[in-house]
Amino acid sequence: MTLFITDLDFTLLDAEGNFSHRSAERLNNLISNGMKFTVATARAAPSIRHLMSKVELQLPVIELNGAILRDLQSGHILQHRGLKKEKAALINDCFTELGISPYVSALIGDDNLLYYPQLNNPGMQWFFDEKIARSDPRLTPRPKDLFNQKMSSCSVKRDGTFDSVLAFTYLGSKTEIDSISELVRQVAPEVLIITYPNHYIGDWEIVISAADANKGNAIDHLLNYLTTDLDITINRTTAFGDSSNDLEMLNTVDHPIAVSNASQEIKASAKEIIGHHNDGAVIDYLEKLHR
Repeated sequence: MTLFITDLDFTLLDAEGNFSHRSAERLNNLISNGMKFTVATARAAPSIRHLMSKVELQLPVIELNGAILRDLQSGHILQHRGLKKEKAALINDCFTELGISPYVSALIGDDNLLYYPQLNNPGMQWFFDEKIARSDPRLTPRPKDLFNQKMSSCSVKRDGTFDSVLAFTYLGSKTEIDSISELVRQVAPEVLIITYPNHYIGDWEIVISAADANKGNAIDHLLNYLTTDLDITINRTTAFGDSSNDLEMLNTVDHPIAVSNASQEIKASAKEIIGHHNDGAVIDYLEKLHR
């Protein structure tokens, strides 16, 4: 049995970042006929639920570029990979040194909070507005002493410090992104730093997370979970991607596929290149495979 895993933005979704009702119908038809399918994305559970609300996702999903593997139905986190508070504080100091304040995704139990800073440029504002449009419950104003105080969440029945930091995210100019990337590499060379152009806003984005918080490792854990907990035997894996945050995923699966709009790095790692994401290439490919 084959497991199919796809990235969302600029791979499965259209140019506006949506998934049409017709596409959902086509995908549901494939799933109802036995296809094993899930998503691996930089997005978090609230956004996945919003975008894929018409899709009958039955398997766990990979969030935040691999930092979280979650049972979307129950909301329970099956596995997570995060930065310890001490390491996260060092990375935060790098941002502070450059006069930059990022979003901070933190974990308290099964609760993933997204602390937002003062929004100082169009990219950071766009990121916030998108979360508001999707009624993202994770949004929490970022305290000035985030890494120095005890915190509580109204959605968590306890007080205490966060368990770990899942990711730092900042959107800005290429110069800013390169500067923070270089500084963090000097302070914490072992962490995972992903930079890529954000095609929705025409600027750049950086995501910093734990070294093992990537889609490839999350797929390995997912496969083990499917076998051990759900008694589903997978003997082949196929994945679709377009950007640098998909690289570990494509290097992990048996059959890596790039959409035609993918970066050269991703195309070089793929065994097959299909059509453009905005033409529904992933759904077309899956339908042809299952005729």
